[in-house]
Amino acid sequence: MRLAPALSLLVLLTVAVQGTLAPKALAGDAVKIDSEFKADEVKFVKQPGTSTVTGKAFLKLADGTYKDCAGFNIELLPVAAYSNERITKTYGNNQHGQILLEQNPPKFTPDVPEYHEMLLKGSCDQRGEFRFSKVPAGDYFVMAFIIWETSTTPPRKTGGGVMKRITVPAGSAVKVLAKE
Repeated sequence: MRLAPALSLLVLLTVAVQGTLAPKALAGDAVKIDSEFKADEVKFVKQPGTSTVTGKAFLKLADGTYKDCAGFNIELLPVAAYSNERITKTYGNNQHGQILLEQNPPKFTPDVPEYHEMLLKGSCDQRGEFRFSKVPAGDYFVMAFIIWETSTTPPRKTGGGVMKRITVPAGSAVKVLAKE
């Protein structure tokens, strides 16, 4: 069966747009990272800085409601070629976004263990606010992981991650709102 030319174009555009805006792996498939992880690009994150980063993060759930980051982990991940590629392949861009677990966030190869250590880790307080002190100047991805187990039987993990890219100048106080 042949598709009408207009329908063929629509199908082709839909496939092209979906692949471009939010490339995701199929469940179980690892997404290849072409960029090499270079610790020298991000080692500055382990040095004491003169800035403060504070803010709030919210995940928009499938039903349109929001869940704040109270009690959940948050990270400041330095921007480098490797992290930029991972973020872009997860969120479809490198500026801001979110992904729900139901959207099958990709797994990566190589998944360099040092990548998960060359960052600043914290958590949101009970008011849904976070604070990082002595942050070195640089570009970062603010990452909030708002993931919990449902009360269903059997329980399952739900929620997801929200990301926002920021620039932290030396000696500054940066306020962040990570929300889609």
